[in-house]
Amino acid sequence: MARTNRNSTALMVKDNAQHIWLAGLGALATAGEEGNRVFEDLVEKGAKLEKTGRARLEKVLNKAQGRARSLRGDAEGAIGRVSAPIDAGVATALNKLGIPTRKEILALTRRVEELTRTVQSAKKKAPARKRAAKKAARPAAR
Repeated sequence: MARTNRNSTALMVKDNAQHIWLAGLGALATAGEEGNRVFEDLVEKGAKLEKTGRARLEKVLNKAQGRARSLRGDAEGAIGRVSAPIDAGVATALNKLGIPTRKEILALTRRVEELTRTVQSAKKKAPARKRAAKKAARPAAR
């Protein structure tokens, strides 16, 4: 009888091990079959989440950019209001000291350049006049 118990226990253990093995194979097969479907579902959900996230991000970004443009405009206006009186005061002070403005310096520079061109043009013509004067001053050879 002890032998029968041992045989039946061994058979039962073998049977249980066989069932566990078959359950594992079944789980693997199910995971293989369902794995692709689950993967595709996850990809689809991820794409939807990315799309909504991008839309939200773009909305927030556009709002921030609009606010930045508005603030930049306000800052430029404030700088203009502050700098205009300062510029006028500096220009008045420089004028009182007799310091020429940029516009006056540019006008003088243009005038100097024009005079330089005139002088150089006159220098180029001068040798020709000297030769003509020497030629006229020589007594006519007869």
